[in-house]
Amino acid sequence: MAAATVHAGTAEFQAVDPSAAAEASLRSTLGVPPLCSGVANANCASAHNYLLQNIHIAHTATLPNGDRVRGKGQLIAVVDNGFLLTHQELAGKSIKTYPGTAMGVDDHGTAVAAIAAGLANGTGMMGVAPEADLHLSSWEDHSGPGQNVLTFLAATTDDARLSGAVAQNNSWGWATEKAASQELTDYSGTSSAQYAQHITGRLGGTAAEWQNLFAAYDRFQQSGVIVFANSNNSSLGDASAWASLPLFVPELREAWIAVSNALFAVDSSTGDILKADLLSAPCGSAAPFCLTADGSVYKPTASSDTAYSVATGTSFAAPQISGDVALLAQAFPNLSPAEITVRLLATARNDWAGFQSTRAGTSTFAPGVTHDYSSDFGHGVPDMEAALSPVGGLSIASGSNLATATMSPLDGGVATSGPMIGNAVARALGDREIMVVDRLGTDFYVPATALTADAPGFAATDPRHLARNVDQVAASFAFAEMQAPALSILHDAAVPKLFFSQSLANLDGNSAFSQIFPLGQRDFLQFSGSFRQSEAGSDAGFSVARLTRHQGFATELSFAFGHSTSNFFGWDAPGPFLSGDASGNFSSGLSVSLPVDGLWTLSAYAELGSAFVNDDAAMLVDYGSFAYAAGGVTARRRSLFTARDTIDFYAGMRPKAVAGKADLQVPVGRGTDGSLHYENVAVDLADADIPLRLGFVYRNMTEQDFELLLGFNTDFTATNEVEPVFSLSAGLRKQF
Repeated sequence: MAAATVHAGTAEFQAVDPSAAAEASLRSTLGVPPLCSGVANANCASAHNYLLQNIHIAHTATLPNGDRVRGKGQLIAVVDNGFLLTHQELAGKSIKTYPGTAMGVDDHGTAVAAIAAGLANGTGMMGVAPEADLHLSSWEDHSGPGQNVLTFLAATTDDARLSGAVAQNNSWGWATEKAASQELTDYSGTSSAQYAQHITGRLGGTAAEWQNLFAAYDRFQQSGVIVFANSNNSSLGDASAWASLPLFVPELREAWIAVSNALFAVDSSTGDILKADLLSAPCGSAAPFCLTADGSVYKPTASSDTAYSVATGTSFAAPQISGDVALLAQAFPNLSPAEITVRLLATARNDWAGFQSTRAGTSTFAPGVTHDYSSDFGHGVPDMEAALSPVGGLSIASGSNLATATMSPLDGGVATSGPMIGNAVARALGDREIMVVDRLGTDFYVPATALTADAPGFAATDPRHLARNVDQVAASFAFAEMQAPALSILHDAAVPKLFFSQSLANLDGNSAFSQIFPLGQRDFLQFSGSFRQSEAGSDAGFSVARLTRHQGFATELSFAFGHSTSNFFGWDAPGPFLSGDASGNFSSGLSVSLPVDGLWTLSAYAELGSAFVNDDAAMLVDYGSFAYAAGGVTARRRSLFTARDTIDFYAGMRPKAVAGKADLQVPVGRGTDGSLHYENVAVDLADADIPLRLGFVYRNMTEQDFELLLGFNTDFTATNEVEPVFSLSAGLRKQF
């Protein structure tokens, strides 16, 4: 903001705004109340044309390529009545003229062109888009073979389109003006099938010539926005019919802006608009596609290369909007003209009492994006700071086109690390720039590292679940018909998988079960698992294991299966990188337990498995299937404090992909047609930090049959790239 403030204070930026005396004279001449009349605010002051629209903020904004937002590389077409090309505001600019022959010289066209794109060269004033190029044509110079004003307007519009113009400024109207509302009434009362037929009765020409002009305007909107000045006749009571042309030719509504003129008073300390005095015809019937600017300006004239004078009119408000269009076209080169139009309308300032008192309706531009419009001021005053900023929050779009894309909001963060795959995707993303879009579909770019700033961690294992699962296993052995020493070692062998197995990772304690069945004097068959259903999806995990007592040790050979729907291995991960229609895994595990000195049992567990993820429409990663491994060691101590307590210490590696490739699509851009563009990145799923787990579970059955469960767990990575997650829980329940 400091740079913007400095820029706003330069003499060249300030020059476009008339002096206080000049404004007072204008108000008196036009019969407008004095500045701040009826405003009870000690800070009330005259508004500066460009500051009112926050153009100083746009001019000092820096794009990724280092350019300032001043219209560089953009072309503004101006259709007017003559230009002094040697004026210091235009001399040296890149200017194309149509039809290429000598044009007349006039104050009006010179001023309009300079307000849109006058040079910022340290002298005089500057235009809204000072680095934009110009395409100039004079409707008074239509001397080509067989041409009249209508055919000339169509031809210059086509030429501007073919030259790449992003805006066409029209600060002119027909000598015979008519209110849009009256024209609508008259048109509806005729038998004319098309407006091109109807308008011939009022303005002459042939229906074919008018239709040809309308078609040229329609073609132009494929690449540019048409800006038309409203009538200066405040007694008209409505917008002029010509500035409201989309009301009669609906196909022109896509990228058309009508512009009215007003003088504004603001709070000098905050910039808030306090009052607006309308000087032109109101936006009226054109309000849904109309904006208002301060068209009272200090402008160039054609009397000399350094001449200026003060004037007011919609003619000088409109080129400010055309300049705004060029600024947005530079900042967002992938937006269509229709999207630029929506962006200006949806972000316009409408925060003053006079606007609210004349509110006429509300436009809905996108889901969750609405904007009021006024019968006097249309959608209000352009706000370039708001127009350059995200509207309604940012999302990652996935799909082929924005119109049908699935949006993953950035609010709350986006997960790029998750169960089994760890941070392999996050590493593959690295410091790449990712395209995100706001609710209007405008593309912004953020580093991948910023996505995970607020994402919840998948490693937040609840130690209560681990403690309850251990308790469930203990309960299943409580009624086994086997001598205590032999039973204990088998019991100990059944516990390690609870801490490391992927298939049992989503046991929540409450829905877990464990049952054992004797196979002989030394063997048991154990079934364990759980099923969980919620609105977000379902998770199921099952394990069948054979527990065998050997001479001096015990083993458990287990086979397990896990399945999750509508989530990523049991985790409802935010964002498009770890989503999935379904995920699952198959595994085999081996546990070996060795008793030590009658009180301690040391165990080791290893698991190998295969996992898969089924894609869904929102997913940007194709995981397919991959191999994973997990394992760790545990130490169990009985009778630590009492004869009926146990404590299990565990440490090891959580499930981790050890082989497999994934295809990652990184959003990198969009087309003007809304198509989404991606960079394909290969992901080595084994290239992730080693996920580790450390903790303990304490279980004590008191003499009063109260059961105390304590748990502590920490999940972390070997490199500490992911912040460790610590969890602690305690529970007490009564056995009956």
